[in-house]
Amino acid sequence: MPSRRKQLREQIAKTENPAVRMQLNELLTRRGRWPDRFIPKIEEALDSLLRPLISRLPDRVLLALFVVLLTIVVLVVFAILEGMGR
Repeated sequence: MPSRRKQLREQIAKTENPAVRMQLNELLTRRGRWPDRFIPKIEEALDSLLRPLISRLPDRVLLALFVVLLTIVVLVVFAILEGMGR
């Protein structure tokens, strides 16, 4: 049983209509890519959920959370480097 990509290539080779060829070519090249509007939709959803939460926090809490996150990342990096040295 031929693969889907191989079938698309065969159909492109057989088709003489340029519009159909272009559509089949687009199917062949788009396969496996994220939809163009997927990432912005996620950003909009996160923004609408997090903006009210963040606005309720005191002023310095975001800075403190950022410092804690940065510290954790640095500790993980040093732990990995220490493990590679042995």
